[in-house]
Amino acid sequence: MAVAKLSKLFIISHKSDTETVLKKLQKIPITVEVKPHMDKIDLEIPVSDTSPEYITRVKRALDILNDSKDEKLKKIASRMGKLIIRRSEYEKILESTNFKEMVDNILDIEDEIESLDAEITDMEPRTRQLNVWSCYRGNLEDIADGDIYTIKLGIIKCEEYDFEEIVKNLDENKISCEKLSEDRNVTYVILAYHNQYKKGAEEYLGSISFEEAEITGYKGTTSENLNKIKKSINLNRNRKKYLQAEIRKISRQYEKPLTVFLDYIENNLEIEEAIESGFSTDSVSFHTAWVKETDKKKIISAVESFKSTRVIEIQPDEDENVPVILENKPLFRPFEIVVDLYGVPRYFEIDPTPFVSLFFAMFFGLCLTDAGYGFILAILTLIFAFKMRNIKKFLMMIFIGAIFAVFAGTLFNGWFGDLPAYLGIDGFFSKLAILGDPINSNEGSMNFFRLALILGVIHVVFGLFIKFFDCLRRKDWGGAFLDGLPWIIIILSFIAILLSSRMAVSMNLVTGPLLPASISKIFLWPILACAVVIILFGARDEKSWGLRIFMGFLNLTIVNGLTSFLGDFLSYIRLMALGMVTAGIGIAVNKIAFQFLSIPVAGIIILIIILIFGHIFNIGINVLSGFVHTLRLQYVEFFSKFYVGGGRPFKALKDEHKYITIVD
Repeated sequence: MAVAKLSKLFIISHKSDTETVLKKLQKIPITVEVKPHMDKIDLEIPVSDTSPEYITRVKRALDILNDSKDEKLKKIASRMGKLIIRRSEYEKILESTNFKEMVDNILDIEDEIESLDAEITDMEPRTRQLNVWSCYRGNLEDIADGDIYTIKLGIIKCEEYDFEEIVKNLDENKISCEKLSEDRNVTYVILAYHNQYKKGAEEYLGSISFEEAEITGYKGTTSENLNKIKKSINLNRNRKKYLQAEIRKISRQYEKPLTVFLDYIENNLEIEEAIESGFSTDSVSFHTAWVKETDKKKIISAVESFKSTRVIEIQPDEDENVPVILENKPLFRPFEIVVDLYGVPRYFEIDPTPFVSLFFAMFFGLCLTDAGYGFILAILTLIFAFKMRNIKKFLMMIFIGAIFAVFAGTLFNGWFGDLPAYLGIDGFFSKLAILGDPINSNEGSMNFFRLALILGVIHVVFGLFIKFFDCLRRKDWGGAFLDGLPWIIIILSFIAILLSSRMAVSMNLVTGPLLPASISKIFLWPILACAVVIILFGARDEKSWGLRIFMGFLNLTIVNGLTSFLGDFLSYIRLMALGMVTAGIGIAVNKIAFQFLSIPVAGIIILIIILIFGHIFNIGINVLSGFVHTLRLQYVEFFSKFYVGGGRPFKALKDEHKYITIVD
């Protein structure tokens, strides 16, 4: 029985998703208000794993899969254009695949292939190099600079020199030489010299066409190293073929999911950029959504199911006009119409619907004060409520008021006017009329007068009590103790003084004083004290004390003061007036109808016609007048004591059907 607590959500979606997101929110059975957000907003949203670097990795993985196809398949794929996919499949792919693991796997395979290529590229020259020195049968680790001797493999180009002469010169320079093989003008040799002759030997070798073989770092013979390298090359090539087959396999199975994922993360990158800038863009839309706190998780779950959409709960601004949803029990819910017509409460304000419901139904019943009319109205509204779902709340409100009309008519002997008297059964109904007949007896009319006045006093004072306790709830101590409580004390004190005086007797309010006369002197003091409080603090916002006291005096007397309260109380006498008008017209209809009873045959038909149409007219005109006056009592006499209104009604996002009505 209050204004519902709401949560504010911020929805960021790629425009490819926006329409679908809004349609889903429109169809879910939860009350939600969604508005586009165009202003700048600063959000603290955790950064998702969507970055240009990561997108580059995904694109590289997708390029690897694409490069693994043969040329024909590449040409076919280029002609197909965009990938066409159903949303259900799109959602399933994004939910069922571990893309991070897939991308890492593809890139790891590609890195290994590149590493294998590098190793093969490095080993192939070494193979050619070792093939050149296959003529050497010794261990390659022996070809080195030792502590005593230096041994070298190399080639000597004999285009300008005679090899025999070179050998002779080598020997003269203390260099031993052994010819390994010969290829045209190139002779492959192994040289050795003592390190004590190293300087002279190297100077001589530098003067001739000697090129030293670069075969350091090997162990074993040339053939052993060649076999080892060739075996490694073959292993690397086989491993490369296997990895390339794996890439093709992954391509057949995962190229489509990876394409979907790339599209998704590029959309999310646009979302991240829009969030960073604080503005919606051509590709990203911002929306705010208001939802009941109890439904918040359902909405978040529904929205987050869209992969290109993000949602976060945010706090409303301090001065934000929060929309209002009224939450009331089914019995009170029809009377929300009364509040809606006046203006829903502000978000922090009390919901008056439960308080309105009892008084509205009671006052509406008194405006009719006819049990027969109440029965007819109750039956008709109940029937139409099940047929006309679009105005069900209004019809149920009239139905409840009709029930009170039955009670009021029973208490004041109203049964289709005075129809029971014409039918000879008025004795039974008169016994039920414990408050008398206001048309035919002075006692009945005075009881009606007293009841209307008492209900008016209760209604007004109840409104003041609501204001007092509502101010306490909101910690508005000035409103509670300087505005609300003084008037409660003044009105109750005046009522006590009135009931202790002869004036109440002369006004036929009571048959004798209900309280001792001496009590009036006691109640004068709280009246005076509260009057001083109102004069001094009733206009406390005024800076000038002179103006403050003047306005306070007006508040006490004229402006929402004593005269205003007196006018409010007298307004409730109209309840009696409207009730007696209903009875009077009903009596007149009966009297006119039964005058035709003396006419043979046709008289009965005319009587029935006049009764039916006359009472239908009476019901219609007095339902309208009773409804309008009851509204006036709520808006003018009751709401003015505690209620401001002016809140923003909650505009739910829902299906709008122009030609059909869908019911649960």
